[in-house]
Amino acid sequence: MKTKLLLVTLLVPTLSFAQSLERKFEALIRTEKNKPVVTEVVLKDLTSAEAFEGAHFKIVRGKSDEAIKFTDDKALTFRAATTYYHLTKAREYFVNHMKSKHAAAIPQMTIRIDHTNQFSELGHFAHDNMEPQYNNALTVPAGKGLESRGVKPWGTEIWFRPSKKIHVRDLRVNNTANREMQVLMKQFRNQTHMQSLQRFLLTTVLALTEDGVSLDPKESIIRTVGASVIIEVGYQAFDPITKAFSRKWYWLDTAVVPEIIYHEYAHVALSDHLVLSHSTAIIEGMADFFAGQIANSPELAKHIKKYNTYSGKDAERKQDYMIQFEMTEYANTDFVFGMLWSLKEILGEEKGEAFMFDLRKKLTTNSTIRGQLIEGILQTCEESCASPFVDKLRILKALNLRGI
Repeated sequence: MKTKLLLVTLLVPTLSFAQSLERKFEALIRTEKNKPVVTEVVLKDLTSAEAFEGAHFKIVRGKSDEAIKFTDDKALTFRAATTYYHLTKAREYFVNHMKSKHAAAIPQMTIRIDHTNQFSELGHFAHDNMEPQYNNALTVPAGKGLESRGVKPWGTEIWFRPSKKIHVRDLRVNNTANREMQVLMKQFRNQTHMQSLQRFLLTTVLALTEDGVSLDPKESIIRTVGASVIIEVGYQAFDPITKAFSRKWYWLDTAVVPEIIYHEYAHVALSDHLVLSHSTAIIEGMADFFAGQIANSPELAKHIKKYNTYSGKDAERKQDYMIQFEMTEYANTDFVFGMLWSLKEILGEEKGEAFMFDLRKKLTTNSTIRGQLIEGILQTCEESCASPFVDKLRILKALNLRGI
């Protein structure tokens, strides 16, 4: 009897310890001033003493089902530790701060780094012959698998692609900021040419009047034409100058950029209403907002030169609504992120945060900015704002300033 009691006494602490293992690793984090630094962090909730597997996350490489070992390559374990650390932080935010029952109930997730396969709704992983993926991250919905082909069911996963150096000319991206600048340049150029023409005609007419103010308009005409020539040269040289001074190469290691990790987990936490089917401005903008909340910054994925040349997103960048933002190709612009961030500042930090979390209930992945998002914002305010009439007027004013 005494022997049995002794075994139980020894066993209980061991089991308790196994359920709450902690281990220190180097990882990339942000300082209070949003600077990236590599420092030692504590990984919590580990259930393995030798691999990156915990109660909520298992970090694997590529298509493997085995967790990455602590003794693996240092560069690999650094990325695994960084990913695990920030995923834990994101989960704690939604579970403890936002009181998300959905996030709390999510079973252990498999997180894949260095994973280049495309996603297949039926087969989980697309065939290796399909074009490999680099420099991005993807949250994939759970699947039933395909028993006839030996494909087992899988849960919701996050895939972090490996970094690859690519020349910017080979990128298929929509540079919204550059396009907006081109539009402004064109408007300024056309306006300047019209003003120059008006001055030219006025000078000519005055020179021909009986009491002509200027009998010799040559000097004025030269100045007018010269101004137009300078503007035209600047307009025509805009693209070549931009290409000459912009960055030539692009790469992005998504597994070590904190805000990208938060963004991907936000997709998971919001998926009780924003289903993970495809990318839209709404689903990306909502994930951006909560990534900014977790990071405590309006800037996402900026200033990590060693691992990231992506220009990132900025909620404080001023931009007006364009119909293109509704299109899938423009889903990752930061317009919705900025719009939601500005509304939070109107409502106040705590109220705005809860407001956006309630807003997800009024939206679907297919919602549009000018349709269901605006309607959802006003409905949420009607239900939760302290002074709905006044607050809705303030919200509408802010939206109007953004061209909506």
